[in-house]
Amino acid sequence: MLVAIGDVHGQVWKLRDLLQQIHELPLAEDDRIVFVGDYVDRGPEVALTLDLLIQLRDQRPNTIFLRGNHDQSMMDVRDLLDPGRETELRFDDVSWWFQYGGRQTMASYGGENDWYRQVPPTHWQFLETTGMEHRESGYIFVHAGLLPKGMRWFDAADPRLWIREAFLESDDDFGGTVVFGHTPTRDGEPLVQPNKIGIDTGAAYGGPLTAALLEPDHIVRFLRAD
Repeated sequence: MLVAIGDVHGQVWKLRDLLQQIHELPLAEDDRIVFVGDYVDRGPEVALTLDLLIQLRDQRPNTIFLRGNHDQSMMDVRDLLDPGRETELRFDDVSWWFQYGGRQTMASYGGENDWYRQVPPTHWQFLETTGMEHRESGYIFVHAGLLPKGMRWFDAADPRLWIREAFLESDDDFGGTVVFGHTPTRDGEPLVQPNKIGIDTGAAYGGPLTAALLEPDHIVRFLRAD
């Protein structure tokens, strides 16, 4: 069985609740958990969230951790602010991060101007080793979605981190059912379509944190932590 978990966004208490439910299934040793990214920003407990994810990685080495656009932005801002690093980022990359959740991440690590120096090296290492895509058992796991066939992407950023409408409105056969986060559902329920399953149910906005239990040919059920 595959267990896909949506965007956490520093909601460590919801994550603890959801992981407890998953372990009580019970979870077999060869069952795999896949996170679709966005571990940081918006929520109040980013540092504790990464601590918990690193602990889970050590306990279950076959867990897959994908990268979200917020995770990428946190690393990009560090690269821009740290005088020891070279970057080609623009100032608006920093302002976007501050406006859309970065301030909560900064506060989680102390809120100082050099906040990035307060982030433990293990946290940076965790974020830097996240993947962009995972394919298994007829599913394609990715943060935001995939580029539809024939569509061009003009942004320098990877569409798998940022795409929305073009993917959401597509009925393409992507070669597997795409399991994704990034775009929160309005009703707090997962999005289920023939070619995609959306599991960002708005944990950062008061909604539940959702996990999809998946077998190769069907959804077993959803779990949620409110």
